Amino acid sequence: MKKIFILLLVLIQIGCSNNDEPKYFGQPDIKIDEDGNSLLWMITSDNLQDTSFLFGTMHLIQKEYYYFPENLEKLIASSETIVMEVVGEPSQMEMMKMMSLDEGSLFDILNEEQGDSLLAWGQENMGMSENSFKSSFGKMKPFAVSILTMAALMKGDTESYEMDITKLMKSQKIKGVGLETIEEQLAVFDDFTDEEQVQMLMESIKDDEKNKNLTERMQQVYKRQNIDSLQLMIIEESGSIADKESLLLDDRNKKWIPRIEKLIAKKRTFIAVGAGHLAGPQGVIKLLQKAGYTLTPIEL
Repeated sequence: MKKIFILLLVLIQIGCSNNDEPKYFGQPDIKIDEDGNSLLWMITSDNLQDTSFLFGTMHLIQKEYYYFPENLEKLIASSETIVMEVVGEPSQMEMMKMMSLDEGSLFDILNEEQGDSLLAWGQENMGMSENSFKSSFGKMKPFAVSILTMAALMKGDTESYEMDITKLMKSQKIKGVGLETIEEQLAVFDDFTDEEQVQMLMESIKDDEKNKNLTERMQQVYKRQNIDSLQLMIIEESGSIADKESLLLDDRNKKWIPRIEKLIAKKRTFIAVGAGHLAGPQGVIKLLQKAGYTLTPIEL
C-alpha cells in the first residue's frame, strides 16, 4: 500500500539555446539540476507553444519533510492549467459507497485470528473499542482499511501537496484538470481478490514499528529528491501487491501520456502526480521522452 503514496530513451531532437541548454519560456530564474536528482522536471519540445512542468508529490507527508519553496509556488501560479491525478473530491457519501462492501461485513471476510488482530490494532493505534471500530469500518472493503492503517502511521502534523496546490489553483483562478477520476483510481482494486486485499491489510498492521520506519525512510528519500531510490523502495517493499505493479503504476502511467500530451500542446501546464510515478522504464518521465519530449531536472 506504500504504492498509494508514491511511482515509473530514445534520442530526440532537442530545442537548444545558444549555450546548448534546453530552451524555456519566460523563466529566467530556473536552474537546471546538474545532478539529475529532482522532483521537478521541465517538459520542452520544438512542437510545444510553451514550457510545462512535471512535479512528484507525496500524497501525505509529515511536516518536517514537507518542502514547498517559493520558486515552486511561482511556477504553479504562472501556469495556465494545473493537472493532478484527481481534481475535485466526491462527497463523503459517494466516497463511502465506493469504498464499502456490496454486502456483508469486513469481519465476514476475515478469519477469527485476523479479525482479532485488526481490532487489537484499532484499540492500540486509534483508541477505538471493538464495537466502535466495527461500527465505523465494518462495512469497508479490506483495501480501504489498509489505506486507513497507512495514514494512521503518520503521527503528528502532516501536509498534503495536493491540498496546497489546489488552494493555489483556486486563489489564482487557474483551470484544474484530473488525469483520472476517483472512480478510475479506486477501480484498480476491483482486480484484487478478497484474499489479496486481506493479505494486504494484514501486512499493513502486523509490524507497526517496521512500517513506521519504512514510512520514515521513504519520506527521507523523498526530501532528498532521489526518485530512482524511491522507486526501488516501492518495488522492494511492495509485499503481497508486488505482482500488481502494472495495475497500480505502469498501466495508469501509459493511460496518462496521451492525456498529458493533449494538455501541454498549447498551454503552460503544471502537472503534479505521486513521485512513485516518475521514475523507471515505465515511468512518466521515460514515457514522455519516448513520445518525443525533452525532460530536464530543475533545481528546487
